[in-house]
Amino acid sequence: MSETSDKRVKYGMTAGILGIVSNVVLCAAKLIVGFIGNSITIIADAVNNLSDAASSVITVFGFRISARPADKEHPFGHHRYEQISALIVAILVLAIGVLLGKSSIEKIITPEETAVTALTYIVLAVAIVLKIGQMAMYLYFSKKISSDSLRAAAADSRNDCLSTGAVLIAAIVTDVAGVNIDGYMGLAVSLFIVVSSLLLIKDTVSPLLGEPPTKEFVENVRKKLMSYDGVLGIHDLMVHNYGATSSTYVSVHVEVAARGDIMKAHDMIDNIERDFHKEGLNLTVHMDPVETDNPEVSLNLERAREILASLNAGLSLHDFRMVIGDTHTNILFDVVIPFDSKVTPKEIEKAFADAYADEGKQYFFIINYDRSYV
Repeated sequence: MSETSDKRVKYGMTAGILGIVSNVVLCAAKLIVGFIGNSITIIADAVNNLSDAASSVITVFGFRISARPADKEHPFGHHRYEQISALIVAILVLAIGVLLGKSSIEKIITPEETAVTALTYIVLAVAIVLKIGQMAMYLYFSKKISSDSLRAAAADSRNDCLSTGAVLIAAIVTDVAGVNIDGYMGLAVSLFIVVSSLLLIKDTVSPLLGEPPTKEFVENVRKKLMSYDGVLGIHDLMVHNYGATSSTYVSVHVEVAARGDIMKAHDMIDNIERDFHKEGLNLTVHMDPVETDNPEVSLNLERAREILASLNAGLSLHDFRMVIGDTHTNILFDVVIPFDSKVTPKEIEKAFADAYADEGKQYFFIINYDRSYV
């Protein structure tokens, strides 16, 4: 196990074990108070704490499995188990929110008398303080190791603070004003928990499906690549993340002068990959030769960029080449179409055909279409 993985497991295990112990204690205390006072909201809040304890068990389990080294079945490692455990926690929280809502509606339809004692206030106040401490711990640990599952646990603890706070308000209103709002307050809390858990599920599923890297990450990679003498440009940058910095895989096309020494260019590419690997980034570079000393190629490259710009669709191109013959000329290049662009390949091809229609020479455009993944 690497030092980074070992650190992640230590933080995750510590957070999980503390979560299990504190939530079991809170669950037991609230169940006692809830049954004594016949409060559905307090009992539901106790069950919520029990689900939190189960979530902490899942968190511990997730961190333990995610620390496993890569193997034949999972060559990119097991880091995404953290995100899977975060998803399970979010689904559990959603289920608790739905059950709490059901119980609250039943309490509204058939209200029952509730009793509030000094023990009620003590238990609820202590629960809020403990949950605030839990939330702070989860947030601190999640920032230290950039963990989605601990961020999910922190959001759940925040929900618990609000939930228990609502229970406390309901107890005060019942005790002081004699108005039983137990069911109504429970319903409000359940709606908040359901909405929060749905957002949490969305945030957890998104990286599992594959998100684009941050602009800062892309810019840092771009700057570092362009800092090497001999690199004329880059394109086709793709980033795949498997749950941790050490399991981030990057592929990129690097443009070099076509007339340069191929062995020197290859040596530079090797050095680039090695330098990135030293920083913990798994980089694979494809080398693309670019003609830099052919005026006709340079002129038509600028012309192609102007044609794309005229379509006002945020299009860009790369890998521009020309095969010039006596009867016709082939122009080959790749066009990157943004995901939000409405322009079609047919419209792009028509724009080029129209622009070159009166040249007195036949041109064929061989266009490859790409998407931007960063």
